[in-house]
Amino acid sequence: MRRRATTMAGFTLIELMISLVISSLLVIMLLAIFSRMSFAFREHQQIITIQQVLSAGRNALEADARQAGLAMSQGFTISSDLDDDHHSPLRVVNSASGPDEVGFYYADPGVQALVVAGPPVPSAVEVVVDDATGFHVGDLVVLSTADTTSVQNPLGETDANLAQFTACVVQISALAGDELTFATAGDWGNLGNVHCAAPSAGKTMVYKFVAHYWRIDPARPELGALQLDATGALTGTPAFVDQAYGITDLQAATYFFDNDGLDTDDPDTDPRRDWESSDEQTVLTAPRPVASPFAPPLMMTLSLVARTTANVEGVTTARTPRLVDATNVDHNPLGDRASVVLPSATDPRLAGNRIYRYLTFQTDLRNLGVGR
Repeated sequence: MRRRATTMAGFTLIELMISLVISSLLVIMLLAIFSRMSFAFREHQQIITIQQVLSAGRNALEADARQAGLAMSQGFTISSDLDDDHHSPLRVVNSASGPDEVGFYYADPGVQALVVAGPPVPSAVEVVVDDATGFHVGDLVVLSTADTTSVQNPLGETDANLAQFTACVVQISALAGDELTFATAGDWGNLGNVHCAAPSAGKTMVYKFVAHYWRIDPARPELGALQLDATGALTGTPAFVDQAYGITDLQAATYFFDNDGLDTDDPDTDPRRDWESSDEQTVLTAPRPVASPFAPPLMMTLSLVARTTANVEGVTTARTPRLVDATNVDHNPLGDRASVVLPSATDPRLAGNRIYRYLTFQTDLRNLGVGR
């Protein structure tokens, strides 16, 4: 019996080469898809980070703005104010070519006490309070005395009179039971603390002092470091601490009660209240003599701009937001910062191919406006 011969045919070299080419193309396609997905994920994560930074920045600034002026709406004095100057509870340092700086000052009602016995001499050197719980040596505190009888409410004679506050800042140097002793030297004290009115038993309140001054670090513009000085930049040795990175701009506009009867510069048709978005904010919130009262701020608009902390490969932002009304740069409820083409070759804050986001919010400064 003859056995039929069989043959085993395999892949030819050409077929193997074609298979390798196809496999390589598939691998390249998969790698490209993976790379694109990875890039999209990284970009999405950076955008989420921007939104989180903006949200946290808004929460912090808005919380400060809402409390600004609490128990010190007419201003406050510090130890360097020996010439009777006093400070506004709101401070704005405006810039048309860069970020603004803002400071908020107020009493912390979470830690407070009533003076029950004044000092042995008429000066703010030591006081006895009803309860010193929550106070510690080294704390900055504000002594605030309210006058609720002198200023009639403009709404009518039967309405409650407006509260006027005399406030000064001192520092606790010693604490014995419910007796507080205040420093009489250094950044926060002077001999007899003559910048303070004598505390009055049963009237003067002691609060922890909150002084928050916000800026974007001018020394490291490429980082966009949003900074806070917890002593309000009130001394010659501020201590700024980084709070967030990637913030490229902070813009402010403030609504003041000036009662000048003029409305030639403000588009709101109200002759007693004006929006200020230029350097006039700096002038109106600068320290001034007690005899020259502050124009009460009523509202404030704040804008924050943030960008990705690294360059991105996809579509980038072409221009910064326009935080100004070009038809009225000095008097608008937004600011005075024009839009800038990106990326900038001259401004390190705006260099690189980045994605930008911004938010704008408005706050009622009810503790300063006294209802006007």
